Amino acid sequence: MESPRAMKDLAPATLPPGTEIGSWRVLERRGRGNYGAVYLVEQLGDPDAGPFALKLATHPLDPRFDREEELLSCIHHPGVPRLHAHGLWAHPAGPFPYLVMEWVEGQPLYDWGREQHPTSRQVLRLLAHVARALEATHAVGAVHRDVKGDNVLVRTSDGHAILTDFGAGNIRGARTLTAPPLPPGTPSYRSPEAIRFQWGYRSHPTAHYEAQPADDVYALGVTAYQLVTGTYPPPPRVSDTAASHDTESAPGLVSPRLRNPAVCAELDALILRMLAEHPEDRPGGGSADAVASALEHAAEHAGPEADVPLSEPVAPSAARAHGTDLGHAAPAHARAKAAAHTHRACLASPSSSQPAHCGTGWTWLGAAAVALLCLLSAMTSWWVHPVEDEAPPAHALLEPESRDGGTISLGDAAVASPVTILAPVPTFGVPPGLGLPMPKGPFPGQRKPPCNRKGEVELRGGCWYELARVKAPCDDDAYDYKGACYLPSFPVQRPTTSAPADR
Repeated sequence: MESPRAMKDLAPATLPPGTEIGSWRVLERRGRGNYGAVYLVEQLGDPDAGPFALKLATHPLDPRFDREEELLSCIHHPGVPRLHAHGLWAHPAGPFPYLVMEWVEGQPLYDWGREQHPTSRQVLRLLAHVARALEATHAVGAVHRDVKGDNVLVRTSDGHAILTDFGAGNIRGARTLTAPPLPPGTPSYRSPEAIRFQWGYRSHPTAHYEAQPADDVYALGVTAYQLVTGTYPPPPRVSDTAASHDTESAPGLVSPRLRNPAVCAELDALILRMLAEHPEDRPGGGSADAVASALEHAAEHAGPEADVPLSEPVAPSAARAHGTDLGHAAPAHARAKAAAHTHRACLASPSSSQPAHCGTGWTWLGAAAVALLCLLSAMTSWWVHPVEDEAPPAHALLEPESRDGGTISLGDAAVASPVTILAPVPTFGVPPGLGLPMPKGPFPGQRKPPCNRKGEVELRGGCWYELARVKAPCDDDAYDYKGACYLPSFPVQRPTTSAPADR
């Protein structure tokens, strides 16, 4: 038992190994965010029973933990971490709530996709796992509200997908904890109906959007799109008279198959259906059960095309020469290889059971088709990605997504944050790790002098905000400069409300 002085010196987000929280002993910290920290723990008196994941609040009596405990206690599904215990950690600064859950050793979904180079069939099965976990969540009158790749773990032991971090979730009858109009969530995963609500009720200070199961289904579609293409779909269009001239010029949804031709037709069609603008056009009207059934059916019945890797490893030297992500080859090449492989298999296995078109008389047509497909794939890749090749990959953008270190995510993105309509704030690549060095110049789109906003300072040709009372080493989203921590300042972009100019 720590002395009162020792307890006072313990910070919930940085507990050393050996710290006791109730009947649990900290082994190591595995993740940290603004509202919680995740520790690998063992049970006192029974170290062989674990390990377990302990999620500790960094704010005394944080009501988010009560709601998460209520929600998890209602869900009993193999795709959701099991809740073992909850309580309050006595501390001189006030009691800090904690949850103890099943430890899941695994890899965040997007990391898994970049490193394992899965096929469409594997992706279909993993997405079905997540949809079944959502089905169990919706069945108890709850919604997750923060479905995304960093809140899905691919378990190391069996490759099963586990839906984590219910800190943003809500269950029917729970009181509202966040400011209107939108509930917690990550902006890139907002559904069109949520964006329309925000736009339509922007002048109503008390209007609050009630997330539905269809919102989770849409977010799963965004997750799938990001997983197979490496980029996010365009933001939903706002159906509003005042903004109609803007939405007409807003980019439309590009099929995942056009961005990555290795995506099989079944997976492509289901992603597009999950991303339908209106909930009634999503599978089952936005039903996780219908989504799961459709994904499982596609995984079972898709043809050989579904077994082609969505990306391929490339040699480091080739990647450096071509500026390619070390974990991926160009998707168009994978598609071309798939077509060539199919043709070779057809030619190599002639038998009386083969269809007539596999005969040698069609060989020249098959070769011509492969050559044409390669050409079209290359043209499609160039046409779809002319600008994105110069931008950082989508997974490196500064999104408010928390990593969990292997067990559960922290839900720091699950706070009410304004969604930029039609004009997203510029984002930039952030390397992993603590204490990022100050860049030599401003980021693209960053405000430049004069730095006349309140709190802004000028550093190295850009405008920055110093984080008050925060000293180096900084967290992984801030930049160190002479012992202080800074965040870059970006201009606020608002949708145009004036009428278009006469032509």
